[in-house]
Amino acid sequence: MYRKHIVASLMVAVAVMMAAAPALAMDAGQYAAGASTKLGRGVVNTATGWGEIPMQSALGSKEDGVLGGIGGFFKGIGFAVARTLAGAFEIATFWAPVPERFEPVIQPATVFDWPTDRAFAKTGSQSASQ
Repeated sequence: MYRKHIVASLMVAVAVMMAAAPALAMDAGQYAAGASTKLGRGVVNTATGWGEIPMQSALGSKEDGVLGGIGGFFKGIGFAVARTLAGAFEIATFWAPVPERFEPVIQPATVFDWPTDRAFAKTGSQSASQ
């Protein structure tokens, strides 16, 4: 039984070292800044993932009125789940530069980065008037 624990521990240690190997290409300052940014972003996304529901409802109603708001509500539920899970993933892996160079797992990086002041066309893209 004791031997199995040692083997399992060694396998975990090797996996951790292999995952952190790309970090060796960065200098210590870049690595520390990237890891702390990823951890902070993960905490924010986990805590505020629910904010996608009112955000998507508002964006949908700007685009298509009441029906867009209702559709945005359901879209927001899906986005809220995705953002919360992405935040949990970023918290769990903040020490590893995954995705490459600590890039955000989901775009925009936080719920606060949605373009709330833009006019949207029926396709959902930014209109040419702005």
